[in-house]
This record gives sequence, structure tokens and C-alpha cells, in this order.
Amino acid sequence: MLARICFIYSLGVFTFLWPAQAGDKNSFQVVAYNVENLFDVDGVSLYSDYKEGMYGITELGNKLKAITSTLKKIGGTTGPEVILLQEIEVDRTPSKLLSATDELLRELKLNGLGPYYFRLGYNPKDPPEKWPAVHCLTLSKFPIIESRLHPIERARPILETTIKINEHKFTLFNNHWKSGASSPEMELHRVQNAEVLRKRIDELLEDTPEIDFLVGGDLNSHYNQATVYKEQMKETGINDRLLSFEIEPEGKNIGKHLYNLWHELPIRERGSDAWKGNWGTLMHILIPKSLYDAKGIQYIEDSFRVEKFKGLNEVIGLGIPFEWSNDLNGFGSSDHFPISARFQMKGIKTKKGNHFPEIEGEQRLIDYAGAKELAINWKDSQLLPKNFGRTFKFSGIINKKKPISMKIGQLSMGLYSYDPKTREILFSHSEGDSITGFGYLSRYRGQWQFIIAKDDWIN
Repeated sequence: MLARICFIYSLGVFTFLWPAQAGDKNSFQVVAYNVENLFDVDGVSLYSDYKEGMYGITELGNKLKAITSTLKKIGGTTGPEVILLQEIEVDRTPSKLLSATDELLRELKLNGLGPYYFRLGYNPKDPPEKWPAVHCLTLSKFPIIESRLHPIERARPILETTIKINEHKFTLFNNHWKSGASSPEMELHRVQNAEVLRKRIDELLEDTPEIDFLVGGDLNSHYNQATVYKEQMKETGINDRLLSFEIEPEGKNIGKHLYNLWHELPIRERGSDAWKGNWGTLMHILIPKSLYDAKGIQYIEDSFRVEKFKGLNEVIGLGIPFEWSNDLNGFGSSDHFPISARFQMKGIKTKKGNHFPEIEGEQRLIDYAGAKELAINWKDSQLLPKNFGRTFKFSGIINKKKPISMKIGQLSMGLYSYDPKTREILFSHSEGDSITGFGYLSRYRGQWQFIIAKDDWIN
């Protein structure tokens, strides 16, 4: 049935060479996008917050709308040519309802995106106990001529897909590595991810040194993983094993290293996710020197982008991802920004564009100054999903210590901070104390709260 759906959906794709695209019609776009758990509505889930009663048709509809709207913003009316998706639920009831993959393909088609060929990041013929909870999904407007999975012990498989563009092959590695970027224990699993991927890349290079390929997806590693965690981690998957590199291949022999496109952006613009007050770079597109050799596929200089759109997938004021929530019929988008890059087939050597080899020694703090400047006075009527992440000025009375919360208007709102100094000030308050300051609207375990970013946010 899966093969039949794939065939039906891809009808008509054989008739063109270069898909229509805003901008240069002779180029194509590759997007890496962790959608933050797109699940079906069968109620059969390995995650408790996607079981029956917690997530249904309304939440699914809102989730699909967010994904589709984001892809249209990135790639125009028919969407990007190639999309590497992560966190698509593995279908555990294939004979019951449409899978998350099928729901997404249907939604894309109804909204004029595609048509897409696709490959799943798991093998439905394997015993269910071997299936991951979520998988990678690769979509391509170009014909897919080969695909294979690379199993990882206690982790999601790597999905390798080769597409054909104007008679030229382009191989895509879609990844979703083990989570917990700061954990040395989890890094051992990411090292295995990197070893399996590196071995496969080396096999391909040995057979065809000029092969065109890229590595994309959520590696759950920062571009500077080895630097940030040099004291905690003896070696890292992305830097030490996969050989992610800061030097652009143009005019240089970088050997087996892979150029990490985060170095196309200055340090202040690097960030695809936010965690406890810090920017992260967990999403990646890495490319080999062959994409600079004027043969076959070529990277278009300075085309790397972090795809963020205020009010859609970016929190206004804070500038961080508008993460998804199943609460209140489902709202938000994803806890990751998608990233994208453009490629072409013109036989023209890629020129060296903007290049920033600098490496940060630690994770960069989120700049909250803009959010504080844009803050408006809180009113109970502003307790709406669309205001999630917005920063407000508040004034209330502490009405509970554990967990700490305040009475503001007719509401009781939780208070929290990721910053230890700010938490110390916050928890020094007693019940009945007045408290004023700034906070951005958030939710925790189904309850609304204000996150207080810094100590100068409490008056």
C-alpha cells in the first residue's frame, strides 16, 4: 500500500527537469526541518502526550497548517525542491488510519506544494519492536533512484537517498541523531551515528571521489560541539568523527572534511534552536569539496539561510522558535528553525562568498534586550496562544511558594527563570509580597507562566 501511495503521489514528476521556483529557475533548494513531532491521530503512540484525549484531529490540522505555511514561506507556492524532515511519527496502525506521513503528503498536495517523491526513515517490514518512535522523511520533486537505511544501535537510522537531477546523481543523508547535546553519555551514541555515516561517506568517496552529496538534519550537536564541551567530552561525533569543518572548500583541499554551512553566517546569526537561555545550532547542512569543483551539482555561495518568520515560527520580540504545544487545540510551530541552502548545475565553479571561520568558545546567550523594549502591559485578555513567547510588564502578588506563582488580575500565573541568579531573587519572595517586572508568556505542564529571563527583569 505504501508503494502504491508513493507512486500515485509522484505521478507527473517525470515530465520536468527543473521544477518551478521563485528566483533562479536553474537552481534548487534543500531544506532541513525538524517539525517537532508530527503524529497521526490513532491514539497509539510511544509518547504519552500524543495518546487519545491529548491530541486529535484539531491539533493535527493546526500542526499541518503550521508546517505547510512555513514551507510555502521558504520555497514559494510549490514549496522547496528537496526537504529533509525529522520527527515524523512511525505508523503503528497502518490498516487503521492515515499515517503522519500520509497526512502530511495529502496536506502538501491540497495546498499546491510538490508533487513529491518520498522515502521513509524506517523499514515498515521490520518487527514493530525495532521501529523508532519517530523517523526521518525525505521529500524530493526530483526522481528518487536509490534509497537505503543505515541502522544505529539504540538510535534512529540514517536515511540515505539518491535523487536524479538532469541525469546527475545527488545523494542526501537525512539524520536525526541521539538527543541531549550537553550529555557526555549521549555523545557516545552520537559518536556511533557519526562513525556509521563517516564509514558510508568514505565508501562512496573511494568508489567515486567526485561524488556529490550532502549531510543534513538534526544532529543534536552544535557546530562547535568539541569546543563548547571540551572538558566534558573526550571526542565528539560531529567534529572529531564526522569531520565537520570551518574552512570553505573554494580554492582549498580540505580532504575528507565537510564544510559546515553555519560558517556562512556571522556568529551573531548562528542559531536554530533555543534552550534555557542559550542559542543552539542543532540543525545542520554539511557539504563536501565536490560541491565546489564546477562538475555536476554546485553549492551557491551565500545561499545558506535560517528560515524564520515572525509570528509563524518565530516568537515576536524574543526571536526564538515558536515551539509547538498540544495544549488548547494545538498551537505554535516547532522548537527548531528550518535551515536551507541552494544548489545549481551550471558547470560554474562556486565562488567564495561570505565566510566566517570563527568558532565560539561557548553557547551564545539569547539577547533579551529587544523583547524587554517591546514589552507591553499585561491584561488578562492577552492570555492567548498567539501571545506565547511575547514579553509583558506585570504586577502581582505572590500567592504560592511551591511552585512559585502570583495572582495577577483574576489569574494565577507561574513564575520561573532559567538563570540561577534570577531564580534566587525570585524565590526570596514570600507569600503576600508584591512583585513587578517583565516576563515572557510560556506554559508548563498545562499551566500558563511567565519566564523571567534576567535578574534586571524583576523590579
